[in-house]
Amino acid sequence: MSKLLSSAGLLILFFSLPSFGQTTIKGVIKDKHTKQPIPAVSISFSGITGGTVSDKEGFFQIRVSKTIKGLVFSAIGYKKLHYTMSAKESPYVNIELEEASNDLDGVSIVGAKKPRYRNKNNEAVELIRNVIANRDKNRNKQDSTVVFNQYEKLNMSLNMGAAEIPTSSFLRKFPFLLKTADTLRIPGRALVPLFMRERLTMLQETKDHVDDKSVVLDEKQSRVDQGFDEDGVDEYLNHIYQHVDIYDHDISLGSQRFLSPISSLAPEFYKYFIADTIKDVKPYVVRLAFSPRSKQDQLFMGEMLIPLDGNYAVSSVTLYLNKAININWVNDFQASVEYQRDKKGQYYISKSTTAMDLGLFKGKHSLYGIRTVATFDYRIGNNKGVVFPKPRLLSARKKKEDTFNRPLALSSLELNAYKNIDSLKVSPKFKRFMSLSTLVMSGYNKQGPIDIGPVTSFYSFNNVEGTRLRLSARTNEDFSDKWLIDGGVAYGTKDKEWKHAVGVIYSFKPEGILRFPLNSITLKSSYETQIPGQDFSFIEEDNFLLSFKRGVDDKRLYTRKWSGEYVREMENHLSYRVGYRNQEFTPAGGLFFQPASGAPLVPNLQVSEFTSEFRWAPKEQFFQGKRFRRPIKNGYPVFTLRASTAVKGFLGGDYTYQNLSLNIFKRVYISPFGYSDVIVEGGMILGKVPFPLLSIHKANQTYSYQIQSYNLMNFMEFMSDRYANINIDHSLNGLVLNKIPLIKKLQLREVFSVKVLYGGISAKNRPENDPNLYKFITDKDGVQTSFALGKTPYVEGSVGLSNIFKLLRIDYVRRFTYLDHPQVAKSGIRARIHLDF
Repeated sequence: MSKLLSSAGLLILFFSLPSFGQTTIKGVIKDKHTKQPIPAVSISFSGITGGTVSDKEGFFQIRVSKTIKGLVFSAIGYKKLHYTMSAKESPYVNIELEEASNDLDGVSIVGAKKPRYRNKNNEAVELIRNVIANRDKNRNKQDSTVVFNQYEKLNMSLNMGAAEIPTSSFLRKFPFLLKTADTLRIPGRALVPLFMRERLTMLQETKDHVDDKSVVLDEKQSRVDQGFDEDGVDEYLNHIYQHVDIYDHDISLGSQRFLSPISSLAPEFYKYFIADTIKDVKPYVVRLAFSPRSKQDQLFMGEMLIPLDGNYAVSSVTLYLNKAININWVNDFQASVEYQRDKKGQYYISKSTTAMDLGLFKGKHSLYGIRTVATFDYRIGNNKGVVFPKPRLLSARKKKEDTFNRPLALSSLELNAYKNIDSLKVSPKFKRFMSLSTLVMSGYNKQGPIDIGPVTSFYSFNNVEGTRLRLSARTNEDFSDKWLIDGGVAYGTKDKEWKHAVGVIYSFKPEGILRFPLNSITLKSSYETQIPGQDFSFIEEDNFLLSFKRGVDDKRLYTRKWSGEYVREMENHLSYRVGYRNQEFTPAGGLFFQPASGAPLVPNLQVSEFTSEFRWAPKEQFFQGKRFRRPIKNGYPVFTLRASTAVKGFLGGDYTYQNLSLNIFKRVYISPFGYSDVIVEGGMILGKVPFPLLSIHKANQTYSYQIQSYNLMNFMEFMSDRYANINIDHSLNGLVLNKIPLIKKLQLREVFSVKVLYGGISAKNRPENDPNLYKFITDKDGVQTSFALGKTPYVEGSVGLSNIFKLLRIDYVRRFTYLDHPQVAKSGIRARIHLDF
């Protein structure tokens, strides 16, 4: 019985007809260009049922009727081949298939009128439930040590319309790229290679992962992004082309998670169809197709092969994305994964291929990439005799292609990447283009060994300094791989004060200052302004865009600071920081240090503080450049414990106290209901201190939406010496809006958040109980504007839309408590740039 299937690929339903008088045809199927065998190729008869599938070596055999005139060979990623049989057919044939990347575009298969789909009494669902029941038994649980080699190749190309080639200004400037453009792989499109990377790695994985090892044996790459931070691009590409394993509950694509079609919850969200039972192999193999129950749900579609050997294991799977779902930048996606069974009877990934077409608008220029990962020399059990070579330094990367020991041959497109990209990199026109791109992307302009910037902080303004002019710079890798020096000067036209900052970082490692794992020492000295209690770790505080603020913003601190810090990270992602800082705070603008006794104003206060931080971020990844790095959020928690102690009388310190805090961050994936970013934090201050040394909670008076700040709290509105808070920011990924006609075409995503803060100030730190403490902050009319939290928590929430024009998020924010405080906003609209998949 025919069924309606949509698997973005191949025709897999046939009708039954009898045949008489049979003969056996055998053969091997190979890639036409690489000559590598192709496994899991479907071999069928034209128009009638019957067929088989090639094994892992590309071998097949099939019994055919003398009346059959031809065979059809089809495989994901290859052009379908119709093979005509002669009257005197040889019993052994060699078949070669050509790659066909346009398979990504998909085909809708229409059969007879579709009956209502049900799970009950459905053979396909019964089969998948057996697969789910045996999933944990079959999956590679890593309960013993394994050692294996892994080969990876990643090719990225500019994808443009073939008709655009004659008029392309880009190709006119660099005509030699036409020699490498591939116009055959995707009909109507031209692929211009921009990036090629190969890597051969030896890995060891252990049960408790304590003795895991990973050593790069060989590496080669050719690319045009050297104007950017190469390592940052590498990490981001790794983040996009993530590990795909159907045995996981969720499968990652960038920052998105998709429910696996063999997850425990899968039968409630997927539909399953038995497309074919291949009986010419032993054991029989079922080809099972699957698709989302709702086209708009963030789920895969595709097919899997399940041998009927009693194990109910998936031997291979092909995954596609439904075009109706809401995924940024991804025009097309296809992943195929092959599994092999180890000596324990569990299944590990032997080969996976992920192809994606990434672009802002479909049909325009995009970035087409294919990543292939192959596992070989898989050894399980006692590996004590295995010797790992010493890790290779990045500076030792080999340059000559013929020296790379690759187990898989390269395609013509991949070979062209190595041949011509170097020509592009030395082009003066391209160097100018890359310099401009680097300035736009990073905010810095490279001038020899110096980077001048960030340009977004050269001009800003605030109520205390007036117009603020700044000039700053830092050294780059041309200066040193082990030293980083940065600094700058700034001047305010209203306060007529010069500010300065200088910092030096020295790395004890030869691989780079910010390359994981860190081992460095930092020295800093500065005289700057700051908003009390604010920590703009994600952006410069004097960024021009942050100059626009709501309400009253007239309170600053002049901070004279010098500090030293040692940082050490371990391979297991445990890290620690120890240091010392000495700070002198001078109030500015509408901020005063007024003792509660009515004594004269205190001109400044000084703290002498020893600091420490312990952090554990298992399996953390970074978007890591030569002079910066940013964590890439994944599903693993991050624990950060900070402790500091200030000593009165030591190098001018005015107070003795201890400050403790614990921060836990976790991205929680709830496929297919999106994900939540959850932050839980608590802290306390031990000792008697004035309000500038209390925990001043992060407020936001700008019009940008800040995830870790309270967006309707005023600067310095709440202070505590003990507190606890929880912030939850959830994205539904279009779960609701994708089901609304017309609206779904906008590909908007629903977001909402809730932030709750508990806290208080103990009696000893309240100025009404100690005349030597400073009065809480007031406005120009003497009305108090800073407070301690009472029994009622501070609560705010927001609802909004993200993915507006694929890069903008807008939230309506509402404040629910302490609405009687002066100069507060009860609600507001906030926006932020948010680029994500």
